[in-house]
Amino acid sequence: MNPVQPLKDYQVLITRGKGQADGLKESIEKNGGTPLLVPLLEFTLPDHMEDVQQRFEELLTYDWIILTSQNGVDFFFKLLGNPPLKLPKIAVIGSKTETALKRHGYKADFVPAQFVAERFVAEFNTLLYPGARVLLAKGNLARAVIAEAINEAGAICDEVIIYHTVLPRSSEKKLVQLIKNHEIDIMTFTSSSTVNHFLQIMKSHELDTYIDRIIIACIGPIAAKTAEKHGLSVDVCPDVYTTDAMVAELIRFILKRNKKGGTFK
Repeated sequence: MNPVQPLKDYQVLITRGKGQADGLKESIEKNGGTPLLVPLLEFTLPDHMEDVQQRFEELLTYDWIILTSQNGVDFFFKLLGNPPLKLPKIAVIGSKTETALKRHGYKADFVPAQFVAERFVAEFNTLLYPGARVLLAKGNLARAVIAEAINEAGAICDEVIIYHTVLPRSSEKKLVQLIKNHEIDIMTFTSSSTVNHFLQIMKSHELDTYIDRIIIACIGPIAAKTAEKHGLSVDVCPDVYTTDAMVAELIRFILKRNKKGGTFK
């Protein structure tokens, strides 16, 4: 256990989907905080499986496959079943996505220096020749930035939805209760989807005034922009877009505020 407990007495909301919250939970506990697990994401198979099947039948006609998340990796190989002996080159966004790919026995051929779509495509497009074929396997809520930029650069990018992101029904009641009872000191968001689902619940239960004093931490600029666009005040957003960096930046924020004599309680 960490002898220094900067998150002691802080209850921290984790909104990540089931199976993806362990690392963040451990980091919060290590620093003395109490994690509150309320997954605001759940992942399901896509509605139109015939589209997936068609793309997979054409898989070897592509030069590159792009996988943008751990979920993308896991659903890709789940739907693919028995993969061919040799796949096209694989590009991923983020170290966690790269690690997930390794678990399936494959090595990423390209990982960007920064883990956001805009930086990814700026670097990735330098690897493409005119007419190169790219398959982008993604979730239904993913932005169109990557495909649009690749097509504008003269290559061909086809998109295939391999999973859907939905709000777990069981989480709504639990979140409302925690907020009404003022049991949350810090909220963490790891994607725009978690922000949007959170706001959906806040609006339907008219809870906006309950969250004014809660610290808000976002894993990166995209989630932060989504939060700010809807009126949330983001206190923490790390330069490196990982949960460890988010917790480290959160601790710095708290220590700095405490040093100035501020309080969150």
